[in-house]
Amino acid sequence: MHQFIEVKFISKKKGRGAFAKKNIKKGTIIDVANVVPIPNKDYNKIFKTIIYHYCYVWEDPKHLPEFENAITLSISQFLNHSYKPNVKYLYDYEEKAIEFSAIRNIVKGEELTVNYNGLVTDTTPVWFEVE
Repeated sequence: MHQFIEVKFISKKKGRGAFAKKNIKKGTIIDVANVVPIPNKDYNKIFKTIIYHYCYVWEDPKHLPEFENAITLSISQFLNHSYKPNVKYLYDYEEKAIEFSAIRNIVKGEELTVNYNGLVTDTTPVWFEVE
């Protein structure tokens, strides 16, 4: 069981999402997700599978261009996209991890969201229709 996150079904179109199990203060580290870098040759194999939808761009300068994507082994996989997120993420290439932290106070039961573009204020269109 996770201290801050529970996963709930939202809708058939949106699938599942991550929700706050309790009130979370701004600045709180919600999760640290370990990543498995995916070699580009293997990424091409998963492109047409469900796993593709759970990949992150992983541009560790020490391993480019061989590894450009990764998957996390964490409940944070269920954080959905928003252009007004309440969580941000930060890559830690040395530890091969992604740190997720609250960018404002979050109330119990609120959906936890991140901006899939990486920067909180980036409104560049994503690859799916945003609800």
